[in-house]
This record gives sequence, structure tokens and C-alpha cells, in this order.
Amino acid sequence: MSAASTTPTRARRQPRKPITVRREEVLGAALRLIVERGYGAATMEGIAREAGLAKPVVYNAYPGRGPLLRALLEREEASAFKALGEAMPADAADPDPPEALLSWLRALARAIAENPSPWRLMLMPSDDTPDVVREHVEDGRRLALAQARQLVEGLLSRDRSLASMDRDLAAHSLLAMGEQAARLMLDDPAEYTPERLVAFAEDVLRALGKVGRA
Repeated sequence: MSAASTTPTRARRQPRKPITVRREEVLGAALRLIVERGYGAATMEGIAREAGLAKPVVYNAYPGRGPLLRALLEREEASAFKALGEAMPADAADPDPPEALLSWLRALARAIAENPSPWRLMLMPSDDTPDVVREHVEDGRRLALAQARQLVEGLLSRDRSLASMDRDLAAHSLLAMGEQAARLMLDDPAEYTPERLVAFAEDVLRALGKVGRA
């Protein structure tokens, strides 16, 4: 028997990568587990298996599950907040409030369709969602509600017949409808497309006399 055949095979070491790259790999694995199986599956061991990494590599990227989940939330929240910021019309005093509202809805529907993961975390939390996640979700809802208030104010202030309408309840109602539409998109994107949902919003505004007929 040759010497080569008797030499024990050394285990292959995982190639060294910059810590920033490893962290993205770990966060990506954690996000997949949470979306597919819930937060309970996102243990350090489970994340290591999902990422195809040794557990010490995962601990080198993040010292524990708490910091890892916090980093994931901050990353996904930044993506969602960016989309919310870009969806809001640049001019708060838009001369066409119905079109400003539709533009906001179009932009958000497109953002959800293109990158559903952060919205799934924010809008469809599971029963085992940690408290820190729920706190971040509420931050996102507060930002969306503030935008809804602006849009509602612009829409109602131009119509004397609606001058007495409760702006606060109108903004909450708009946000609730938007969140439900987003959940439908996340649950069944083939059936509930951005185009279908925006077309419905146009029909509602048309029925209210807020946009002209095509």
C-alpha cells in the first residue's frame, strides 16, 4: 500500500472571508429560517447548519442570538424604512392629493413585491416573535402612520364636505387597509399583484369623486 493512501485526509477548513461577508451570510441564513419556520428555528446551531458554517464561525460573527437578531432587524428595518421614505411624495403640499396617495401606494406595493422579506417580518410576526422584534415593528408602523396622516390631511383639506372628518381615525384606517393589502401580497403574490391593489385604490377614489374617470 502506498504512503499516499495511508496518509489521513485532513478536514477542509472553510476559507477565510472578511467578517462583513460572514455576517451577511449568517444574517441571510437567519432570515431564511425565520421566514420559513419561525423564530424558534433561528438558534445559533440552526443558523450555522443553514449557512453551512461551523458554529464557532457564527459565534465569531455574532456573540449570541440576541445580538444576531438585533442586527438582522436593523438591516431589514433599514430596507423597509428606505422604501417608506422613497415612497412619500417629495412635496408635502402636493397640488394633487389623490395622485400623491396613489403614488405612495404604488411605490410601497412595488417595494414589497421586489423585496418581501423585511415586510414579512414587520407585517406577519409569528407567535414566537421576540419582544425586541415587536418593538422594531412598532417603530415602522409609527413612520407609516405619520405618512398616512400627511396624505389624509392633503386629501381631506381640499374638500369642505369632509372638513369635519376625524383625521386621526382616517389615517389609522388607511394604514390598516394598506397593511392588509400588503399581507395579501405576501401570502399570495401571484393573485394579489401591485397592479391589482393599486387599481382597486383608484376605483375607491373614483367612487368617492376624488379622481376623474378614465
